[in-house]
Amino acid sequence: MKSISNSLVDSLKTLGLTEYEAKVYSALVLLDRAEVKQIYEYLDAPKPSVYQSLKTLADKGLVQVVNAKPAIYRALPPKIALKHMTEIHRRAEDTALLELEDLEKSRVSQEMPDVIWTLYGDESIDHSIEELLGKAKKSVKLILPDSHLLYLEILRDRDISVELIMFGADALIPERYGLKHAVIHDAMAIELKDFEPVMKYLANLPVKGDQLTSFILAMADEEEFMYIPPLPTIPKSGLTSKNPFVLSLANMVFSAVWEHTPVIFPELYKAGHHV
Repeated sequence: MKSISNSLVDSLKTLGLTEYEAKVYSALVLLDRAEVKQIYEYLDAPKPSVYQSLKTLADKGLVQVVNAKPAIYRALPPKIALKHMTEIHRRAEDTALLELEDLEKSRVSQEMPDVIWTLYGDESIDHSIEELLGKAKKSVKLILPDSHLLYLEILRDRDISVELIMFGADALIPERYGLKHAVIHDAMAIELKDFEPVMKYLANLPVKGDQLTSFILAMADEEEFMYIPPLPTIPKSGLTSKNPFVLSLANMVFSAVWEHTPVIFPELYKAGHHV
């Protein structure tokens, strides 16, 4: 008889079931209708744990008793059960968000704008990008690799000025992500002769040419920034800060690159060169 995979159990646990509830529900889907003995023998699980799981699954509306004596159980069809579980999660998410946002508004501010914070790990970096772009009110300045262009979706249809330096020529980016006020430059076509005075120093950086395209810099409202260097480390790490001096330095770097890279939007778009 087919076994229940760990990935299925883990997925059901993520949706709110305990491990035994996940296994008992899955067993009932496989067995269609079953007595308690059939379930715990199939799962090789303790009888009390199966009984308790059946009770809680019935309370959650995921399992039905279709016969009293002997007690025979049946699982709610998977599509209906999963829809029911996700609706419970959605309601819990809505309630939690309202409560947490209320706490956020009421918190005692402990802002430390002079501190430079470190970011460590891909997930931490991704969440920081989401947070930074999500709270921007007026403008953002970005240097993004192709792998992170999807975060532009956060700016869709918002009345925000977007200055984007990317590594390639794609004049359809604003249309694709609904950017209302965007100017885009292509870092791959940078005028290297303009950087001749510093080229000998750049040559000594511990970064290979193909790694340069993983450079990330994001600034929101000229008030906060994050920087992820293009180093071949796994997981990645970087910095974020509201420090005015650091912000000025980051703005200088961005402006220097911005001034010496060609515009691909709106110029190329208006010219009909949809690259």
